[in-house]
Amino acid sequence: MKYARLVWTGLWRKKGRTIFTLLSIVFAFLLFGMLQGIDTLFDQLVNQGRLNVLDTSNPAGLPLPLADLPEIQAVHGVTQVTYQSQFLGDYQSPRNIVIVAPIVAASYFAVNPNYRVSPAARAAFLHTRTGVLVAQRLGERLGWKVGDEIPIHALNAPERNGSSDWTFDIVGTFDIPDSPFRDAPMILMNYPYFDAARARDTSTVQLYEETIAAASEATEVSHAIDSLFANSPSRTVTETERANDQGELAQLGDLDFFVDAIISAAFATLLLLTGTTLLQAYRERIREFAVMKTLGFTDVGVSALVLSEAVLLTVGSAVFGLLLARVVLPVVGMQMARVGGPGLRMPWMVFADGIGFALLLALVSALPPVWRVRRLSIADALAAR
Repeated sequence: MKYARLVWTGLWRKKGRTIFTLLSIVFAFLLFGMLQGIDTLFDQLVNQGRLNVLDTSNPAGLPLPLADLPEIQAVHGVTQVTYQSQFLGDYQSPRNIVIVAPIVAASYFAVNPNYRVSPAARAAFLHTRTGVLVAQRLGERLGWKVGDEIPIHALNAPERNGSSDWTFDIVGTFDIPDSPFRDAPMILMNYPYFDAARARDTSTVQLYEETIAAASEATEVSHAIDSLFANSPSRTVTETERANDQGELAQLGDLDFFVDAIISAAFATLLLLTGTTLLQAYRERIREFAVMKTLGFTDVGVSALVLSEAVLLTVGSAVFGLLLARVVLPVVGMQMARVGGPGLRMPWMVFADGIGFALLLALVSALPPVWRVRRLSIADALAAR
């Protein structure tokens, strides 16, 4: 305990300098935790993309004819096909954004088994023309329950009667466990009802999803599908679900490079800051270290005290910054999820990496003062003014 008291006292010798250094380290590791958490999430999104499921869409984002369905189903290697459309809406307020996805339940859940829907809810959805399944967490947030009738104001899908207000009956909920989009404000509605009631783009879909017999045939099957519509007014581009996710993320730029560049710059600056702080503290305490050696402290013992101060300052601040990132990131993710973005969190692996970086930072920044302490001459230090 007496050595711990020495370390603590030495650390707070200059309170103002210690506080500003501590805050710098906290914010650096807060930045590290948040950026690495986001980067890890994007990697997770890509890795969750399936290699045996293909996505077919129009390269310009235009709707595709529903008449293409039989031809896609007939392609060798395709085992199941489903399709969906999508439109944006809001519930009572523009702040409550809702993503409405018209689907065909019979095929959609077969291609997407990660959706958890009770048998009763699925049966009610199939037999209720205006029925919808709402994301479980969306329903909890907005206070919806089974049996409620909800109005959704469509932003880009008017009805035939000229209204933009769709009325739905909630017949059940769904969940997508272990998915970053679990908190997305999504509603599933019946495609036949949507297609019959909408004012434009009837008999079209935005996306076809195909399950194939073997992931190794993905390239061959993709080419076969796209070749069917090569000369069609509605050309298609087909790729695996994982490749599609990678393509969407690539539109944001090289995220790994930007994250690594920002973190590297932050840590380089932090290394200079902590190194300078420790060297300055060493110069102010030269005579103190000489007295300690005179009283019987060994070179190793005094060096250990200096190193302990660096570790306590750096690792303690890093832990606080990383814990702060674990709190802040989900809050940011909740706001993103309200508009359809993925939920955010910082994995414990990122926390462990941060502690490792903090230890490395402490060792590197403490190396110059530790080296000088070991070579310190008692006589010269006591004679110095």
